[in-house]
Amino acid sequence: MKFSIQCVRSQGARLGRLSEIGQNKDVTVETPMCMLYTRGGSAAHLSRDVLQKLQDVPTVAHMPLCHLAQYEESIEGYKDGMAKFTALSDKIVYTSNTDPAVQVPSGYNEKSGIGLWGKGGKLKLDTNGFVKLQEAVLPDIFQCMSDGDTDKTSTRKRANKAVDRTLNFLDDVLDKINKSKRLGKSVMFGSIVGGYDLKERQRCTRETVARNVEGFALEGFHAMGPNAEDFDLSGPADLISEIIKLLPEEKPRLMQSVWRPDAVLKAIGLGIDMFDSSYPYVVTERGHALVFKYDYKYNPEKTEEQDCSLPTSLSININDQTYVEDFSPLLADCKCYACENFTKAYINHLLNTSELLASTLLMM
Repeated sequence: MKFSIQCVRSQGARLGRLSEIGQNKDVTVETPMCMLYTRGGSAAHLSRDVLQKLQDVPTVAHMPLCHLAQYEESIEGYKDGMAKFTALSDKIVYTSNTDPAVQVPSGYNEKSGIGLWGKGGKLKLDTNGFVKLQEAVLPDIFQCMSDGDTDKTSTRKRANKAVDRTLNFLDDVLDKINKSKRLGKSVMFGSIVGGYDLKERQRCTRETVARNVEGFALEGFHAMGPNAEDFDLSGPADLISEIIKLLPEEKPRLMQSVWRPDAVLKAIGLGIDMFDSSYPYVVTERGHALVFKYDYKYNPEKTEEQDCSLPTSLSININDQTYVEDFSPLLADCKCYACENFTKAYINHLLNTSELLASTLLMM
């Protein structure tokens, strides 16, 4: 995989281009970029036919392993990987250990492996099982096993343990994938963990950079799940900046969370290149619609920093009785199928009658 930097701003934001990626060597991806959020390999609430009709669908499909592990036998039996299995052969597949939109119990990672939580409950995964699952899924990019089960309340002892486990996982997985014929074209991102402890974060970063990884996934700042939407990036901003200083410029950086659009902009400013897009799914599950405009126009004649802030309210609650007789579109002038063909009143009706079409239209 190649990552070339096109432009870097003084604050840390950068424009880049990924090419020669994993199994899909002909695809080029520009960064910063968001990935297509999937559950079990399918875009949430969107069929393959609907997905093909949407504009600007991300090139990279994000497939959390927690939704795939219980189906490993079927995926392995198919033999051609999840991209073809899910009719997403035109996408680059990235696999993470956890789903940013799913809250899971804490305290189930161990020295011998990590805990994945799917529909069938907890599944213990050691490095052998991890590599075997990746061989079945056949991703273009995958995140290495890690212990990212930390947050702001974690002690230094817990941060130290998370780093030790993650580095041990990394060495073991690197040894195994070097012997794997199936994963010869796949590339791995190393995980940067350590809670909010600067020394442990720096130790993890230096040690991971010294290994043969193609990119970096920053995690362990907060618990995953819908409440991660409230995660304030300004809290660990200085810590992230210190981590970024130790990372090589020629490799991409990824960070997962339930990213509000304004938080994405802040993270880009810190130097993050890749994001998941679980936020629209979380909003849709609540029966809300994203209804903000972002018409920022850059003025090259202005030398001072220009305002690029988003509106404070990004969504509306279509469940509310206010919209029972509101026959306007979700967002005026929006050209998507949902806004051009349906009204707030109709989608309110669909939600109140538990029709599946409601989630499909809101997800669009």
